[in-house]
Amino acid sequence: MKGPLRWVLACLFVLVALVVALCLGPADVGLAEVWSVLTGGATDTTTEDIVRTVRMPRVSLGLLVGAALAVSGVLFQALLRNELAEPYLLGVGPGALLGVTLAALWFADAAMPPAAARGILAFLGAVGVAAIVFSFARRGVRRPAVSVLLAGIAVGATVHAIASGLLYTLEDWHHVVRWLLGDLSLADYEQVAILGTVLVVAGAVVWMRARDLDVLALGEEAAWYAGVEVRRAVWLFGGLGCLLAAAAVAQCGLVGFVGLVVPHIGRRLFGPGHRALVPASALLGGGLLVLADGLSRTLHPPQGLPLAVVTAALGAPVLAGLVLRRGGN
Repeated sequence: MKGPLRWVLACLFVLVALVVALCLGPADVGLAEVWSVLTGGATDTTTEDIVRTVRMPRVSLGLLVGAALAVSGVLFQALLRNELAEPYLLGVGPGALLGVTLAALWFADAAMPPAAARGILAFLGAVGVAAIVFSFARRGVRRPAVSVLLAGIAVGATVHAIASGLLYTLEDWHHVVRWLLGDLSLADYEQVAILGTVLVVAGAVVWMRARDLDVLALGEEAAWYAGVEVRRAVWLFGGLGCLLAAAAVAQCGLVGFVGLVVPHIGRRLFGPGHRALVPASALLGGGLLVLADGLSRTLHPPQGLPLAVVTAALGAPVLAGLVLRRGGN
């Protein structure tokens, strides 16, 4: 399959995912009605409100969350040179979850903490946990990537347990817990603007420094010979990975496996070069999460299943396959 055709198919996948997600839900809307609303044609008020006010912000936010998690996964897999690395397993996602939990405790009287507070505390939580986890790389001299992964699982589980315990102290903890399991039902255009800005800025920096990421993926020694300032590059890409994961968690809760599965699909279709892999993973991750959200709405109407349940069901078999493949090697 030639390069241009791959990009066409990736864009077509995202477009189909968006259209399907706009149609699916407790109140099904036909394709003709969605097209009429989007093009400004004649339609009833109820259908227009469903598409424009409810589903458009939700689908837009889902697209951005999936893209952010996928690019974050690409960064961590390159930095650790390990195909099992992703924000959730490294503890970065649970760290962001702890930050959002603290924001919920701080604004206990509000139905949902302000977006700015969620974002700032999520980023601080993600960076704090990442600093602890990556410090184990110096202890695992012979196999630093394995040490980081194991530390991420251990620290992430501990942090997740602490966040879950704190949530139970909230009066309306049921609502917050459901949101933290992955929920796009409260999406609005303010959240879309915030996450969109973070994704565009971070994605542009990663894309422009794609060569450095290619070399880092080969090892620190190769990066030194290629003239890359390794320490600065690791801090840059690691910080951007934490920022993207934290921004995603702050907007829709903790959603796992997207950052694990999508980079592998992207590498199979577009190759290991990060100049193509980063935008391709963003497209595929966004489309996958939008489809998962549409599926979650239809499986258990009218509330729908938590988004993390659907992404885990899709991603867990892939994780098991990767582990078995590594064991066979």
